[in-house]
Amino acid sequence: MLADWTGSGGPLVLGIDLGTSAVKVIAASPTGVVGTGTSSYPTFSPQPQQAEQDPADWMRALYEAVIDLDRVLAPTWPAWRNAVEAIGLAGQLPTLVCLRGKAALGRAITWKDARADHATAALLNSTLRRAIYEQTGMPLDGRYLGPMFHHHWLERRAEITAILSAKDYLVLQLTGERVTDPSTAAGYGVFDLHTNRFSEPLCERWGLRPDMLPVVRPAHCPAGALESTVAAALGLRAGIPVSVGAADSVCSAFAMGGLEAGTACVTMGSSTIIIDAVSELQFDPRSRYLLTPHVLPGCYGREMDLLATGTGYGWLSELLGLAPGLLDQRAAESSPGARGLVFAPYLAGGEQGALWNPDLRGSLSGLTLHHTISDVARAFLEGVGFEIRRCLEVLAQSASVNNLVVAGHLTERRTSVQMLADILNRPVQTYSGESPAALGAALGALQMISLPLPARACGTAVLPGANYDALYNNYLTRTHVDTVV
Repeated sequence: MLADWTGSGGPLVLGIDLGTSAVKVIAASPTGVVGTGTSSYPTFSPQPQQAEQDPADWMRALYEAVIDLDRVLAPTWPAWRNAVEAIGLAGQLPTLVCLRGKAALGRAITWKDARADHATAALLNSTLRRAIYEQTGMPLDGRYLGPMFHHHWLERRAEITAILSAKDYLVLQLTGERVTDPSTAAGYGVFDLHTNRFSEPLCERWGLRPDMLPVVRPAHCPAGALESTVAAALGLRAGIPVSVGAADSVCSAFAMGGLEAGTACVTMGSSTIIIDAVSELQFDPRSRYLLTPHVLPGCYGREMDLLATGTGYGWLSELLGLAPGLLDQRAAESSPGARGLVFAPYLAGGEQGALWNPDLRGSLSGLTLHHTISDVARAFLEGVGFEIRRCLEVLAQSASVNNLVVAGHLTERRTSVQMLADILNRPVQTYSGESPAALGAALGALQMISLPLPARACGTAVLPGANYDALYNNYLTRTHVDTVV
């Protein structure tokens, strides 16, 4: 896809987002996005709660995404690859890759894999969980790399020379360097926010040797130079700098809202990420949000993740026989409150967000013979909106949230944006650019080589209309659950 572009030229950077279901590549210049490419890969789930991916599929998809980008750019700019001066990276996390040398030992275990949740919970009482949170900023469960490794790989530890998260694996393949950034390091579950180093006692708790872990460097500094073999496969010049990169959540927030205090960014993809920016270590008294190092040193994101909201959207659409995008259209045909239906959207087998409870399951209550597909569709979208509001209210307890920027599939339907503004009872500004995580990675590459950043792509704010306060309180009452944290 092309943005507004009046001619060829340079320099360019590439932003690569290794997402939950696809690789997205953005070509950008200091004046904006030039073009995008994408390619997907499968997730393997032969067992309940299992979610694994083959790292070889990530590399195949990267090459295909660059070919897809070339289809966009080549007709008007055949030599665009020669203008690429740097590469920036973002990626899904926590996703565990175990290696011997540079080779992955089997499939990666993604953050959607819940098999280690209960075993990890049994090893952590509330006192220990709180102590780990105050050290790492992570309300730990079985979806972090340390607990994943302990549950799945401990007995095979002698075979393993290193572990990496997905983005760090991509850095290794592009540059040969084993390096991570603070935001991705936080997803290992053993990164000390106070020292900016991996904690040896926490490593020992999960059976990790410190030498298994990568070096930690700032997100927007070079990890290394693009190796010749990979450069040839991508059609790029060998030796161009590749950034260390950062977690997809903070890259998205950097593209959508910068690092402005009081601005919360909501990215709706396979999951929904709610994140803002603060300038100091600000731990939640009840450990309800992640405190994640941001893309720049000295800044932190207060992050809350709703699992499987986008995946649930696709699942429900297929279940109801609706083509992509029609779920929003049908939801608009129902009325606020979905005629008494309440949909708790905990479809991942557990939830994080503000709740952090691995036992939560999705539910649809109040169903009668008089309800329609439109009511079910609206109840689901309202449930997601109510959970976003729950998260924003937690963030607002300790720091103001004045502005809200939203990206993702929901922004394609004005009726759904209006519904969200009504539910949240605050203006909603839509992000109108391409993949925010890939763009955030590209912005990091521009900063790395000291080029100016383009203006942010945001639309006009949608103001709240209908009052959802009573419906929100009803939702909280009918979905009351206990949290683990």
